[in-house]
Amino acid sequence: MALAVAAILPSCERNDESEQTPNDGKVEGLIHADSMENHATITFGCSTTTIQQITRAALEDLSLTDLWLYDLPNGQSSPTMLVHQTSEDDDFGAPTVTAEYGDHTFYFVASRGETPTISGTTISWAKPSDTFWASLTLMIAPSTSASQSVTLQRVAARLRITITDEIPSGLATLSVTPSHWYYGIDILTGEATDDRTTARTVSVPSSYIGTTGQLAASFYCISPSTEWQTDITLTAAASEATLANITIPNVPMRRNSITDFSGTLFSAGRSMSIEVDDEWGESLSGTW
Repeated sequence: MALAVAAILPSCERNDESEQTPNDGKVEGLIHADSMENHATITFGCSTTTIQQITRAALEDLSLTDLWLYDLPNGQSSPTMLVHQTSEDDDFGAPTVTAEYGDHTFYFVASRGETPTISGTTISWAKPSDTFWASLTLMIAPSTSASQSVTLQRVAARLRITITDEIPSGLATLSVTPSHWYYGIDILTGEATDDRTTARTVSVPSSYIGTTGQLAASFYCISPSTEWQTDITLTAAASEATLANITIPNVPMRRNSITDFSGTLFSAGRSMSIEVDDEWGESLSGTW
């Protein structure tokens, strides 16, 4: 099973190297099946390197906080949640389930998003973060191989902004308001759901006042499987007043990619440039 993550929830930072992840955005794992009468006991183990290394540390190093495992047996109309693990569980990353012989499709979701909620076949987060998904179709029988691999793919996209001019006195918050931003995932398809137009706001520590080119913030969403666009309004505010505001239309976003903004916000001639980083996946670029 592939699980990976290295993103932190939206935050201001001088250096976001801590948010780097492997370029392929994958982690691999194994399934071990022990036959029982009409059933098999299956353990899903996780690794970030080779499928032989199945350790809890692999998940902790990637900062994952939640892992869900769903099962949809052949002939059943909706999946059943078999496991929801958190990073506090002793067996986090190695859930064990018992499944009846027959055809099954297992669905995996791993994330570090904040405050997850489940409605039907959708998981949504108050603050989405790096998230991975996969499905695995498996015929469970006495002859089922003791080892089965599955790879989860990143379904998140990341917006990172950097302010290049001097940060003025009084700046307290930095907000982005996208015209489209996805907060949820469909468990059965891995597609993005729960599109909202909501301001995402981070507090700016006073230590940034007077600095130049050091203020950066990252924001995450669940991404559709195809490239998409959103208008982004960036607002800098003091405790009781707006200090600066800029809107950039048609910002490209893509799953497993980082969209990078940088530019001046407080200068008389405000400007911003954009590129999509290949830090996670293939790169895109754009200017306006």
